[in-house]
Amino acid sequence: MSLLGDEILQQPLRVACIQIASGPNKADNIAKAREKILQAVAAGAALVVLPECFNSPYSTAKFHEYAEPLSSSPDPTEAPTFAALAQVAQDAGVFLIGGSIPECDQAGKIYNTCTVYSPRGKLLASYRKMHLFDVDIAGGMSFHESDTLSPGNEIIIVDLDGYGKIGIGICYDMRFAELSTIAARKGAFALVFPSAFNTTTGPLHWELLGRSRAVDNQVYSVLCSQSRAPPPSYPAWGYSMVSDPMGRIVAGTKESEDIIYAVLDPSVIKESRQAIPISYQRRYDVYPDIGKLV
Repeated sequence: MSLLGDEILQQPLRVACIQIASGPNKADNIAKAREKILQAVAAGAALVVLPECFNSPYSTAKFHEYAEPLSSSPDPTEAPTFAALAQVAQDAGVFLIGGSIPECDQAGKIYNTCTVYSPRGKLLASYRKMHLFDVDIAGGMSFHESDTLSPGNEIIIVDLDGYGKIGIGICYDMRFAELSTIAARKGAFALVFPSAFNTTTGPLHWELLGRSRAVDNQVYSVLCSQSRAPPPSYPAWGYSMVSDPMGRIVAGTKESEDIIYAVLDPSVIKESRQAIPISYQRRYDVYPDIGKLV
């Protein structure tokens, strides 16, 4: 990773993270997301990020019910969420990372899928959550995405024309440093994680992981969470945040509904890599370059 900031991020990029909570009504969830996207673009955002599972309750019992088929030209009747995301990206003229929603394929499998759209509403990429959230925390929570979901098997790096490349993960994926490392070694200037972290692990690891992935790779990390809703809703942590390549939190919020904004600046990436030149100090004679293994 020898590239400096102005080589991987071609110009400053204003990003917005929309922190909202999903409810039981899909149409209402879609309408709220559209409203907030337009609000963020009116405030100058060129890249807007939604949270994980923004169109449905975050519940393994509900994923089948809310799942939609994915295509480059979604049918608004069969795939109202995917169609709405493409339309609002076009209407607003913005790069849009559509959080994630349950996706169903022709074989009947369900995935937790993030889609990325161009300012013309074109589907640029889709990423299926690779690491499923299966945990049993004593005195905390038990949740098993694999009861319903299938894992994705492809690393996705998206080129935002005029800016550069970003790496995509979903929530639990950020715990697996290899995914972020590969994206950064392949030239990503930011790692983006639509999320629904919970109130058990959120206080311990949310900020730590976001800052660590940024520092590890000398890139920006962008964490967009669901806001916290009252019981019996899923207990999302909130606290969406953007960290710079030195691990400084340059934008953040608390647990309530909000929109945060940050400017991703190529000069900050460049300065961090010049000050701490880890890209030149790695010992590939001792260990392999993981970026070349995929």
